[in-house]
Amino acid sequence: MNFSDLTGSGNRKSSADSGLTLDLNKGISLDLVKENGANLHKVDVGLAWDPVLTGKDVDLDLSAFFLHRGRVQSLDDVMYYKAAPTMRCFQYAEYSGDSRDGSEADGDDPDEFIKVDLDRIPSDIDKVVFVVTIYDAIRNNQTFGVVRSLVKIEDGQTGKNLATYRLNTDNSVDTAFIVGELARSGRGWSFNGIADGRDGDLNDLLRLYS
Repeated sequence: MNFSDLTGSGNRKSSADSGLTLDLNKGISLDLVKENGANLHKVDVGLAWDPVLTGKDVDLDLSAFFLHRGRVQSLDDVMYYKAAPTMRCFQYAEYSGDSRDGSEADGDDPDEFIKVDLDRIPSDIDKVVFVVTIYDAIRNNQTFGVVRSLVKIEDGQTGKNLATYRLNTDNSVDTAFIVGELARSGRGWSFNGIADGRDGDLNDLLRLYS
């Protein structure tokens, strides 16, 4: 399976082979059950970054894989910058659209976001994996270290912050990053931090789950 199956030769994003190592808090696990025992119903994941003041803009992308027993079954299970609103994943998640330079919002407000309605996710989907990649990283000689960026996980109903991942410029060498996953359990859903920096692009990450 490859994103070219959906977008054809006009696919805007190209392969990225070099990158940065992100200094993030690994191993975080959040039980998405409120203090009163009620399950959370909505989770928002936001990606924020600042436009580059000098040099070429950096184009970061937030994407999500909806997994069936740990695997992507079809491109309908991938929410990313070229996903069409008619695709199945839009029935239970909302995507902000593609920001090219991080100028859509100020400060830590998200330039790109994916909002997931946990109650509407079909029972055969057991995980939702969130990833961040850099568009055309090799050609532009870019890594996560060249721009300030962060990922926030929030309660989609109250706006309460559940976790924040700040992408550090120190010793960063990756162009693709697996943020973490929502995992279905008997009590509801939990968020498991993965914080895995890698070389490659979105197709390279897709191959890990297909």
